[in-house]
Amino acid sequence: MNNIINLTKMSLINLKAVYKQIYYVWIIWIGIAIFNPFFLNILLGISVLLTLYQVMAYEDNNHVDYLISYLPVKKSEYVISRYLFGIISILLSLIVIVAVYFISISINPAEKMPLDLLLPTSILSAVLSVAVIIPLVLKFGINKGRVFMSIIVMVISTIPVSIVSKLNETPDIINNIMSIINKIGLPILSIILSIVVLVISIFISLKLYINKEIKE
Repeated sequence: MNNIINLTKMSLINLKAVYKQIYYVWIIWIGIAIFNPFFLNILLGISVLLTLYQVMAYEDNNHVDYLISYLPVKKSEYVISRYLFGIISILLSLIVIVAVYFISISINPAEKMPLDLLLPTSILSAVLSVAVIIPLVLKFGINKGRVFMSIIVMVISTIPVSIVSKLNETPDIINNIMSIINKIGLPILSIILSIVVLVISIFISLKLYINKEIKE
């Protein structure tokens, strides 16, 4: 457990090295989301995607695989630390999203989006980002993974906006969806879906990275 915590701390330290690259993108997206609430539902996913990807890219460029092979840590511990860092990124970004939400509705009260719909959509989008980007980078590395990253960014950027925009145009559908969610229990549903997605991703990442050949 100590190794996992220390590897996560390493990534948090490395975050400082790429913070400027993420900072400018965050400012742009937050500015857009404040005046256009429909972009709020993808802000969390994009924030987590950028944070996690940039840190893993920084570490990959600095040959983190060689470091892990020489350190007295297991490959599985390194993989788990990636997910712990991803979860921390989600929690930190979630604080920003909630703050931006209340700023947005104070500026555009007419464009108010239900928070109980926004949060599950945003969290699941962020969890999906973590679940996809970690095995992708672990398997292909940063150079080969760039093409896949472009596709992921497009999907995360377009699908949630399209879904929420469509739902906002049809309040009856929102009411029906919320009725179904309320029957199941929103917190339980969100937790179950997030856990299932992350567990599947962890198993895939463990298998990929443990079997990965580190070439000289």
